[in-house]
Amino acid sequence: MLLCALCWLTLPAVFAPVERWLVGAACLPPRLWASWFAVPAMASAPAELRTLGELTEDLHRRVRSEDERGTHPLQDHHDAVHCAVVATARRGGGGLPCELRLDHSHAEVADCSQWVTKGESLVGMLVRPGQGPAVLDQPHEPARVMLLNHPQARPLFASVELGDGQVLRTVVRGAATVDPAALRVDLWDDPYRGASLDRGGLAVRTAGLSADDAPAGLLLGQTLIWGYPGVESGPSLTLGVYVVPVIEHRALSHVVLWRPEASAAAAAAPSAVLTLGRTAAVVHDLPGARNGRHLVVADGPVPDQAAVVQDGLFLGTARGLAFGTGLVTSFVASRQRWSLLLLPDDPLLPPRELDARIVATDRNLAWLRCSGRPGAERLCSGYLFTGSNGLHCPAGLWIGRAEPHPHDPDLLQVLTPIETGPRPCEVLGGTSP
Repeated sequence: MLLCALCWLTLPAVFAPVERWLVGAACLPPRLWASWFAVPAMASAPAELRTLGELTEDLHRRVRSEDERGTHPLQDHHDAVHCAVVATARRGGGGLPCELRLDHSHAEVADCSQWVTKGESLVGMLVRPGQGPAVLDQPHEPARVMLLNHPQARPLFASVELGDGQVLRTVVRGAATVDPAALRVDLWDDPYRGASLDRGGLAVRTAGLSADDAPAGLLLGQTLIWGYPGVESGPSLTLGVYVVPVIEHRALSHVVLWRPEASAAAAAAPSAVLTLGRTAAVVHDLPGARNGRHLVVADGPVPDQAAVVQDGLFLGTARGLAFGTGLVTSFVASRQRWSLLLLPDDPLLPPRELDARIVATDRNLAWLRCSGRPGAERLCSGYLFTGSNGLHCPAGLWIGRAEPHPHDPDLLQVLTPIETGPRPCEVLGGTSP
């Protein structure tokens, strides 16, 4: 028994199917007992849930408007193709993800430009199947985007805006994994001025010096100075200049591709690359349910990391077991990194894409440490939704009410609705052909 336990702990992936079958079998007796009683149903939805459809619609509208805004040459004679991110992969410059998978297939976006944007920012390059990181991809598989910090991404001509009407021409490429930012400055047209640059936060934009380069004017990020500060008001020593993207890669939930208006494929009806299924289920409280652990019993298989929702309210993610059961960890009890969307109360403010982690909880109240805010903008009051957290957890699921911490600019307080007892729900699961 000790030897088997040691092997189980050493190779958890090998014994995972056995564990799921055993835990699923242990859940069979209470499941059979519960089947003798009526299925729970809600008599009426709370007032907050009755307006949830309006909030979700407003969120998607404002996200699309924010992602397609800006002024750049791609908007001329091109139609925007708004895509959701379904997965991130591989570590690139700055230790951040450097590849995205989209909810459109390679075939659906084959006629789109290679440049991928978000607002006025350049995010990355669309990779064609059979080339680079997509050398093994098939046309029917989800499209792949190579972010600018990818090791195989091409260097870009750029300009650093000094703030006095002057610019420095430079070359920007992906940084190393251990570097403090995703991009680094490689060459300067004026090395002396570049070496004496000691002020961060300057805008870096594409210069578009060649026909094969990215269109001019797209924002790459802001400068980050790496070096030693001056002593007693003396000059500082700049060792390197890095570029920090406006939005952290882990927080990306949507991007925009650009299709020529005259493209024949634009008129073709696209087929969905991903199908988001919904399986009816019931959530039961486990002993210690206040700690955010529940049992879900579904009418079908429960995928790992599948979102569990109740009338549009995001309850948490499930770990699939055998016989249509799963263990649910509520959002408040989770300790993973989350891609989130914050919908401000002010209709003039755009939605914020955040990369967050829960640092403290108190029943249904959670405090999140957030990053990924453009220009370190302060957080605001609003409603919190899920961002892109995998194939089975799409963006736009309502979590709860959010308020900024009065003293810590990176802390967000989230209040989620709380219910007890068995209740009907749905398990989301995406499938890719």
